[in-house]
Amino acid sequence: MKLAFISEYEEIGGGESNLMNLCEELSKTHEVVLFCSGKLYTHATARGISCRQFSLGGRRWLRFLPLLSFPGTLRRELAGFDLVHAYSVNILPRLFMLGRPVVWTTHGYWERPSGGRARMIDLIVRRVVAVSTGVYDAAQFSADKKCKIFLGTSLPHCELAGQSSNRHDLRLVCVGRFQDIKGQDVLLEALGACARAQPGRHFILELVGDVNGNSPADFQYKARLEALADTVRAPNLSIDFKGFQPNPTQFMRNADLVVIPSRYESFSMVAIEALACGKPVIAPDIGGPKDIIDSADVGLRFEPGNVSSLAQAILDMAAGLSRYCPETCARRAQDFSVARQAQEHVLMYEEILSA
Repeated sequence: MKLAFISEYEEIGGGESNLMNLCEELSKTHEVVLFCSGKLYTHATARGISCRQFSLGGRRWLRFLPLLSFPGTLRRELAGFDLVHAYSVNILPRLFMLGRPVVWTTHGYWERPSGGRARMIDLIVRRVVAVSTGVYDAAQFSADKKCKIFLGTSLPHCELAGQSSNRHDLRLVCVGRFQDIKGQDVLLEALGACARAQPGRHFILELVGDVNGNSPADFQYKARLEALADTVRAPNLSIDFKGFQPNPTQFMRNADLVVIPSRYESFSMVAIEALACGKPVIAPDIGGPKDIIDSADVGLRFEPGNVSSLAQAILDMAAGLSRYCPETCARRAQDFSVARQAQEHVLMYEEILSA
């Protein structure tokens, strides 16, 4: 098969990292080209992925109505592919009446895969791929039009390490861009409450990540986090801003547990990578984490946005940290490999092309 993937996003987040992983895996057996721009293009080409540089951003919907456009150069290039896979909703108005089967992956409620917009999308695509059960339920398409394929990752090769033998210290790591939806403020407040509740335990938090992009709101959020960290710091609470790190798994491996304090996660690549390092995860009871953290043997879930709920989850895990087996966590991560994701995509593509 000759497959075209298209994304409007220029920064690198979890969805874009997955897109590159998926393109790499599919390229082992099929001809794959990624149409993109910005940092995504730079990173993808550096990884050896075949790319075409196209600037694809801009508003393409007026509420539920697609602002149709027919960019000639792009459509002529796509005519040479068996199937086109869009990884962002704003690409779809450019693909109307393309003459090639179109697949769209929906990553969350913010893409509004329901109501009038869903009816318009239904006219453009052959299949809608939802990345989690929560996203699948939000996507208002017929059962034969949508499917659920969990995201996958190239699992990090970690030598599994257990928790620290010092039971007076609890080392936590949080990995993610600084953005309100990621909820690092909820984590800081929760850890302040934990430190007050257990003055005899030393809580150590490493925040790995930074602002991703140029959003003023995100820079304001970062400043808010830094101010909040100064407010909640205590003799038994250490907070370290590590900034962006190209290899965050080294921080996960050195931690006792990984916390994902997000207000919403459509999936959560960080959860998979943490489990692959043998670490238990605390994550919100919403979206992808509800699929990933399927038992108390690999982690705990908390009410998203609720400081008290997150603090209690941290204290509960600290009290029973010895129950978590690195091998059990790593086995759960294997269920979310990019090889599995690619295989499920190929089966879907073959079904579409044979219809």
